Amino acid sequence: MPDLLDIAQLAVQAAMQNGAEFADASVGSGISVGVDLENSSLKECEVVRDYGIGVRAFYRGGMGTATTTSLSEEAARTVGRQAAEMAKATHGDPDFVCLPDPQPWEEVPGRWDDAVAGLPVDVVVQWCRAGIEEAREVAPEVALEGGAGLDYGEKAIASSTGVAYSTRGTSVDINFFAVVQRGDDVGAYFEFDAARRLEDFKPEGVARIATETALRFLGSRQIAKARMPLVLGPMAVSGLIGAVIGASNAESVQRRRSFMVNRAGTRIAAPCLTVREEPFIPGGLSSTGIDGEGVPKRARALIDNGVLTTYLHNSYTSNKAGVENTAHARRSGSSAGVGIGPSNLHIMPGSRTEKELIADIEDGLYIDYGGLQPDSTTGDISATVDFGFKIENGEIAYPVSTTMVGTDVFEMLGNIDAVSSDYREEPGSITPSLRIRDIMIIGGA
Repeated sequence: MPDLLDIAQLAVQAAMQNGAEFADASVGSGISVGVDLENSSLKECEVVRDYGIGVRAFYRGGMGTATTTSLSEEAARTVGRQAAEMAKATHGDPDFVCLPDPQPWEEVPGRWDDAVAGLPVDVVVQWCRAGIEEAREVAPEVALEGGAGLDYGEKAIASSTGVAYSTRGTSVDINFFAVVQRGDDVGAYFEFDAARRLEDFKPEGVARIATETALRFLGSRQIAKARMPLVLGPMAVSGLIGAVIGASNAESVQRRRSFMVNRAGTRIAAPCLTVREEPFIPGGLSSTGIDGEGVPKRARALIDNGVLTTYLHNSYTSNKAGVENTAHARRSGSSAGVGIGPSNLHIMPGSRTEKELIADIEDGLYIDYGGLQPDSTTGDISATVDFGFKIENGEIAYPVSTTMVGTDVFEMLGNIDAVSSDYREEPGSITPSLRIRDIMIIGGA
């Protein structure tokens, strides 16, 4: 296989020789193994070799892109030239200033594991078959969806300003959605595990937990409409906070397509909520020492005691706003496109356990998983509660049905009155439970 960084630099050189004022290139090569389940049977198994070159070229601010699935020197010269030609054909963009200059950075340990890259592909099949057996031991009639996979590969980034680096990474994952039907009664639940290193990966027990929890959702009841306290479990919190941080994408804000417009530097949540970005956790799923344009990452609070500290910027949005580049450029594989996104998120824990937070509630609702993502533009939350339990007299009482949450994201965040001390930990991330003082719950009773 050719040296990926040499190929990236050759593509950039071709773009500049054909008239580009700035250019960068991403070159990727990797292997993906995936096994999908349907109705507790192996549906599809595949091994994919993915490689290619993506080039961005700029002329008077206008951008042209070109990609190819070849790694040859001829292909690198061709896509470099084509990206330059596309750039010169576009209208100029006065908000584009320049690409970042190279800066010192350090690789995060644990992104690559030889044990993952050396796994036989049939091991992934064995993980899925073991999961089916685990689930059937809990409930023979269970219908199991989901699957497992592993990925490993290398990518290189080069630019006309002198950025030149390559990184490599591995990952494994498994997930199961268990559905148990008994007569007209249906219980369902989702569970997963993922890691970069095999030593951090625990595929055993994932299907069993999904099936056992699905059984807990049998016998659901309707509840009445009321304002009541709400406790979000770690899986539900992950979706909500992920959507809030995602809405801090500066590109969406600048296009006024985000509910976070005019919110940087202001209080968006109760003071007990702090969300940190921790990109340097060894073996973290989203750990990286450098962003997709070559800017060094740094740990920071994104929400500090309820205050949104910054939008997430890449070079274009930071230059347009005239602010610090926060190193949130994101690009995957050989794609020419550059997006924006965070690395590992740590929601800082509180001082009392989830059980203790629930014990304070006489009449409330617990949401275990999913469904609370706000509308990305308005921030409205109108979500069906598919995985919720009624809380009565300080304890989880029974699963609920025909129930919705109706609010907006700032009421939800502002009404947080406690963060649990216990939490769900995935490699690189920490997610506790949150208690919301009160929120409108729309039941069907």
